[in-house]
Amino acid sequence: MKNINILLGMMISLLAISCGPAKVLNNYATSTEEILKLEKGMSVSDVNSVLKSEPKDIYSTTAGQTKVLVYKYRHGYQKVPTSARNNENYLRGGTPVYKDEASLYAVFDSKTNELIYYITDSGRKMGKNELNEALKLNLKSIK
Repeated sequence: MKNINILLGMMISLLAISCGPAKVLNNYATSTEEILKLEKGMSVSDVNSVLKSEPKDIYSTTAGQTKVLVYKYRHGYQKVPTSARNNENYLRGGTPVYKDEASLYAVFDSKTNELIYYITDSGRKMGKNELNEALKLNLKSIK
């Protein structure tokens, strides 16, 4: 009888543990495919779930209106063995391969913890060039 009570207690404990809240799988880096699933208004926990990762760094503005969570991501690329260069299956995908780590900056409203927007390292670099071109055009039009 005592053994049955111990066994029953262990089964109830295991059942209680397995019914707990789902935990985010903390991969070190996410992928561009996951980033594209982000939507404005998502909570921090929603973003963590979609990216299957947690932030690696956090910044806050001095006015305290926004906070920036920094995630790592890897760029996907297609690896094709030399022997399979003309194989049709490799033209349509194959096993996903990732390299070249970069940062994703997710900007949240500090009060509501909702995603306002996000930008990647690549986007920041491209945006910088676009802004410089716009400023040059603006300066030329003023003269």
